[in-house]
Amino acid sequence: MKTSKHRRIMPSSSSAAFERDARREIEHFKRALNSYADRFASEPQLSFEQYFFRLAATNRLADGEERRRG
Repeated sequence: MKTSKHRRIMPSSSSAAFERDARREIEHFKRALNSYADRFASEPQLSFEQYFFRLAATNRLADGEERRRG
């Protein structure tokens, strides 16, 4: 009988960090979806993609500031 060469992968801090970052990105996307209609009303030439990436950049800057302070 062959022995398995596969090791059990235990969750690591990097996978926890990945999951936290993924959840944060999903929340940012959901907020952008919810707030885009109001922004579109005042700036109809602004695409959702442009709006989302502006928000994402702002959020990343804010997250970076929090990490440096924390």
